[in-house]
Amino acid sequence: MASKYLSSLSKDDYSELTKKLWDIQNHQCFICEEEIDLDLNITNIDHIVPLANKGKDAEVNFAVTHESCNKSKQDANLKIAKILQKLSKIQKSVHNETSKSASLKDVLNIYNGSKYEFKYKIEGGELKYSFSGIGDNKTYQVPIYTDNLSKEQTSYMEVPIEYLFHDEIINPRGINNSIGKLIKEFDKKNPQLHLSLARIDEGKLKIFDGQHKAVAQILLGTKKLVVRVFLEPNIDR
Repeated sequence: MASKYLSSLSKDDYSELTKKLWDIQNHQCFICEEEIDLDLNITNIDHIVPLANKGKDAEVNFAVTHESCNKSKQDANLKIAKILQKLSKIQKSVHNETSKSASLKDVLNIYNGSKYEFKYKIEGGELKYSFSGIGDNKTYQVPIYTDNLSKEQTSYMEVPIEYLFHDEIINPRGINNSIGKLIKEFDKKNPQLHLSLARIDEGKLKIFDGQHKAVAQILLGTKKLVVRVFLEPNIDR
């Protein structure tokens, strides 16, 4: 949707707005966060929140980008394009260092996750735990459910990403192209229908299923994930 505000600006006014946004953004492209040289680079001004999503057609909702970055975003808004660009950088960096695809492990490391062991105890059919590593000394307790067929025991809990790890034994796979669709869906406030699954292994909470859902939420700024935790699972099963 075209901007009436931008269309109303003279060439000089447009250049002045570009310079103003450029200064606000510390001379960086909003999407790729690399330097913009106004003397050398072709730039665009675009809405951060699209007009179609009730974004304002005003200065507070504009950002300046490299023209190439803005064209490459396709149907994504600037916020999503920025997230996907950051993920792309993570993927390229990991591939250059290891020749492997980036995984949940790499995203958690970048976003300050995977730092603390999970301390817990089982009393009276409940799982009791705390997150004292991040200064939360409250004792939480949740019910333990036993599956009637497999007899596996699980609980449901909200876990800070500092306590989450990627299970590289059960699920060593990297991130695939479906991640972009998940990020867009979660950004639209659509709910996560299937929880990520984790297991307790050597004092760590390791996500072994739903890593793409976890990555999408973390990239969107989520600091805690609701997960289903298997207490002492048979990993062969």
